[in-house]
Amino acid sequence: MINKKKKGGMAKRYANSYASRDSGSGSKGGVINYRNYDGEIKFFSLVEGKHRINIIPYVIKTKNHPLVKSGEAEIGEKDYVLDFYAHRGVGPVEKTVLCLKNTYGKPCPICEQAAALRKVGKEKEANALKPSRRVVYNIEDLKEPGVLKVFETSHYLFEKELIEEARDDDEGGFIDFADEEEGMEIKFRASKVTKNGMEFTEFKSFGFEDRDNPLDEKLLEDAISFDELLVVPTYEEAEKILYGDDEEDEDEDDEPKSKKSKKSKSRDDEDDEEDEDDEDDEPAPKKSSKKSKSNDEDDEDAKCGGNCEKCPHGHKFGTDCDDFDECDDCDLWPKCVKASK
Repeated sequence: MINKKKKGGMAKRYANSYASRDSGSGSKGGVINYRNYDGEIKFFSLVEGKHRINIIPYVIKTKNHPLVKSGEAEIGEKDYVLDFYAHRGVGPVEKTVLCLKNTYGKPCPICEQAAALRKVGKEKEANALKPSRRVVYNIEDLKEPGVLKVFETSHYLFEKELIEEARDDDEGGFIDFADEEEGMEIKFRASKVTKNGMEFTEFKSFGFEDRDNPLDEKLLEDAISFDELLVVPTYEEAEKILYGDDEEDEDEDDEPKSKKSKKSKSRDDEDDEEDEDDEDDEPAPKKSSKKSKSNDEDDEDAKCGGNCEKCPHGHKFGTDCDDFDECDDCDLWPKCVKASK
């Protein structure tokens, strides 16, 4: 029975999530560097069917948290989710890069390049650079109580559905599901869906139930502060990834670079520029070549002695864990990330 519709707790955070629920799209981000975490991380493995979880709040520890950057939260406060945007397949080495514009409201060279491509009618190339919106949670899977797990997924498919169900349209406010003492268990159903030739996990039938007890103190202590693991590039670093300049270190004293930054900017610059769509002197789009990825099974066997897992989509297990659309909700993704370490 649901009886904990509150306006306190994390009400402001729920309201922010609800207000922005229609923004962005879903695709694996990969800008959280789990290798930097000092300890073992267990990932939530999704299977089809019904699930019951508790979301475990974490302490905000750095200025890299988007809400700290926007002035909506302070270091030391708690949040229940890390919500961010990322560009996939960027540059010659096809890296995943945090979107500075959509995550922090700062100039982003990748967004600027997408706008330049769109101006000359290259919609397909521009859309390939469109940032996707991701969310990551600390959770307790009630099929395995007392164990902290990381759940990274699509904002559109999960958080949007969750926060809409938590909204109380009659009384205002939200179900305070992440409250440490009086929060709620979250129920949902996961189903495999195929659309446009791609298989992904869809989340439906969200519901809330009273917890029997407050959240486990050990889970609260162990909750990962995801903002500490964010890989946040400067404007110049993102631009180098986009154009491949990060690989041109040896000869730069002998020959001037062919590609230069429009402006010298960092992620802390004031956001005082015109929108890229309004710029009349937008630079000509620069072609970002992409390396082909080998899917040769013999090469894979040579790497791991024939004993490693095989990617169900034909990519390199333990290497391409964030580089393709189908990585988004692949059941083997947690193992793939672990293997990449």
